Amino acid sequence: MSDNDAEPLCCCEYYDKDKNQSHILACCCFCEDLDEGFESLITCNGFPRYRCLRFMATFQDRLRIPWRGGAKLVAVDSILPLIILPIIFIIAAQSLWWTIFSFSTITVFLLYIFQVLIRITPRTKFFFVWTITSIVLLYIIFEFVVIPLLEILLEENIALSILIASFLFCLYTLKMRASRFHKSTDDSEMFSLPGTRFHNCSICQTTVPDKDHHCVWYDCCISRQNQCLFMMSLLFAAAALLYSSNLTLTSVCHPFKLYETILLPDDCSEVYQEFELGISFVSAIYSIILAVIILIILMQQVLLVSIGLTKKEWNKLPFSSKCFLGLTNRKYHSKGFFRNWSRILCWTEPKYVSINHT
Repeated sequence: MSDNDAEPLCCCEYYDKDKNQSHILACCCFCEDLDEGFESLITCNGFPRYRCLRFMATFQDRLRIPWRGGAKLVAVDSILPLIILPIIFIIAAQSLWWTIFSFSTITVFLLYIFQVLIRITPRTKFFFVWTITSIVLLYIIFEFVVIPLLEILLEENIALSILIASFLFCLYTLKMRASRFHKSTDDSEMFSLPGTRFHNCSICQTTVPDKDHHCVWYDCCISRQNQCLFMMSLLFAAAALLYSSNLTLTSVCHPFKLYETILLPDDCSEVYQEFELGISFVSAIYSIILAVIILIILMQQVLLVSIGLTKKEWNKLPFSSKCFLGLTNRKYHSKGFFRNWSRILCWTEPKYVSINHT
């Protein structure tokens, strides 16, 4: 029977990873992969990588929701941030100790989940969805909780929106540029340019010219072609986070004036008396933490471009060399300070020559 003659799937049917027609109720029936996985967990006999991969693949393949034309696959790692972040914010808004506990817990959780997901499912969307969820959640809290406090001027809200829009534009552009120049590892078409170094990315399964590193938070590789946009996005993100946090804190806390023009928060002891104030305060603290991390990454990128090293090369340096900012090591691919920066400028996009390998 051809595909055209095949009967359409009902809302609870689907084709599994082995191309066999199955039903959503089959998730209640255990197969060999799931049996072995649960047995390993219960008996504490270890969980080898190959068995873990099979278990996760089977579990993921069966996690579906009814949909017209066939059950749709639900990626667990992609929906976790949508659930975890709002819950963390709500818990943290209860008191100061809950805020400290929530942010400490989420830090440990992210470090652990990074080690697990990168090893089991390298192409996970968890971290990218976390980035987008953070942006949306912080913006919703600012617009629908902080703004109604009537402490924010229209000009301040417009300025913040421009910073966020600039960040999203840079993020979209760098991902588009990454998809343009980064080719699949099994693609017969490659690019050639004198002095170009090609690197295979094990996470996104692409061949990347002049790769610097893979950014899990942006879900793409950062290379010479989009490194400038990457740093611009970090700059806009840090500016938006610091600006929004200052506006929020001066709205929910007792502010004071610095040099008669700049408002800074002073006494925030009453923010947990109302939920709206607590959730606003928590969002501001979360924004400050993110901004500090982003600024550290941005400064590292500026340093690496200036001295002509990639992040991978930096990670391989001994600790003593890192203490001297890598200046004591020989840099084979450095072109000098000015030429290093001119290579990654957004408006000097390199022209690659396409080569077909037959």
